[in-house]
Amino acid sequence: MWNDLAALAPPLTVAAVFFVGVFWVVRREMGGKRRREDTREKRRPGQ
Repeated sequence: MWNDLAALAPPLTVAAVFFVGVFWVVRREMGGKRRREDTREKRRPGQ
């Protein structure tokens, strides 16, 4: 049984890292636009 689990560890690790990377990229792309718009709006009244 432990041999079966040991054989699955590398693919599960790669899959976990992949999904964390996808989550990070999607969150960065979706949240980045909001932050850029907020900074533009803050600069307008002060000009």
